[in-house]
Amino acid sequence: MRLHRTAALPCPLPLRHGAIAALAFLVLFAFQGAGTVRAAEPGGATALRGQAFAALWNEDTPRAIDLFRAYLAGPGADSDLEARRGLALACSWDGRQAEAASLYRAVLVEVATDGDAQVGLGRALLWDNRLREGWRTLRTAEAAGETATARAAGDVMLTALDEYTPPLSIALGSTWDSDDLRITRLGATGTVSVGGDNLLQIMPAQTWYRQPGQPDARALRLGAGLVAGLAPRWTLHAYGWVDRFASEEPLPATGSELDWNHGGGDAWLTWLPAPRWRLDFGAGSQAVETYAALGSHLVRRQGSLSVEHRLSRRWSAGLAGIAGDYTDGNRSDRLTARATWRHDGAWIWQAGPVLTLLDFRTPYPGGYWAPADMRSAGLEAAVRTRGRVVTWKLSGSVAREKEADSDAITVGGVSGRVGWRFARDWLAGLEGGYSQSSLTSASGYHRTSISLDVRAYF
Repeated sequence: MRLHRTAALPCPLPLRHGAIAALAFLVLFAFQGAGTVRAAEPGGATALRGQAFAALWNEDTPRAIDLFRAYLAGPGADSDLEARRGLALACSWDGRQAEAASLYRAVLVEVATDGDAQVGLGRALLWDNRLREGWRTLRTAEAAGETATARAAGDVMLTALDEYTPPLSIALGSTWDSDDLRITRLGATGTVSVGGDNLLQIMPAQTWYRQPGQPDARALRLGAGLVAGLAPRWTLHAYGWVDRFASEEPLPATGSELDWNHGGGDAWLTWLPAPRWRLDFGAGSQAVETYAALGSHLVRRQGSLSVEHRLSRRWSAGLAGIAGDYTDGNRSDRLTARATWRHDGAWIWQAGPVLTLLDFRTPYPGGYWAPADMRSAGLEAAVRTRGRVVTWKLSGSVAREKEADSDAITVGGVSGRVGWRFARDWLAGLEGGYSQSSLTSASGYHRTSISLDVRAYF
């Protein structure tokens, strides 16, 4: 549930200044909508209740919360369990997980067998980063047998195993670029809840590099991360690591063995300023993973800002800007805009156009891909579904890409993932893909990837 973030002259004015102006306008527009709640329309208790549910399903959660509270304050309305669960769900969607959990618990005190409240409580606890407590609640609900409550709990648990942050995950994956560079990674992430609703993560990893004409190289990483809910609509993700790069033989480009320690990091702050709006502010630093770049100890640093807006239940639009600089003095500016159509159901479909503009101050200085005035326009699509214990996802894209002083080319890509919940608390995932787009790798080559991961809740 997160948004993640690459000429002889600097980035042209239409790209850099236009991107800044567009992003600033969207941020201001979202900020103006924050905290704005329309008053309830006139009518009796029944009308008020209907308005509350309409606001909820329209994802206007602040308005829904106010309307539900106004309705439930009326005579005898406190016995309306459906409305009380609606208020809890609105609080949960609004990021007020502790409040949502308290409301669900209040319902369960009166009706211990209320399945919707059991599942809602478990989901709110997971979203509040109280992993063990939330998982135990859902496990109890799923143990009810072949009931609607058990099936609903099982759906949430399958989604959590496949998409959320679990207490344990282990992953092994490889990428092969068309220049024969192969990178293989083995990593594990252990996650624990600390301080109530925060997550602390430990992330050791080992990476191996191979390419014809180059000595084998490796990197040992020791990393840690923190996920913190700073406020109901503010979330911080912060990660830091130390990489130890080494090779047994000298690199041809430098004539010496690779022996380099580098500290890097990645952090982003997510803000939900108003219903249907999401902003992410990011910063990061990491080594560039090509043999030539590793030999020269090249590091890329970047800052990013992205804005996403749900225009309706079917359509959303997003704009993301990334400003990067390299320790060799180069810099890059990247702007990506997309519109996405979505259809929810047993099968979830997504499709839409995407436009990317990318420019480097110094094109192709050596060691990494650095195009001049690159433009890419295309379409991307994805479909996913799930059964009782299996999830499926298939994605594809096609685009026209053009760099300065070169002809446009057609590129495409496809990727897929299958997740299998083979035990109550465990899921195994297999993922693979192929892309012809130069935007997928630091080296600018076609890339094939495959990975296997195992994820578990306790």
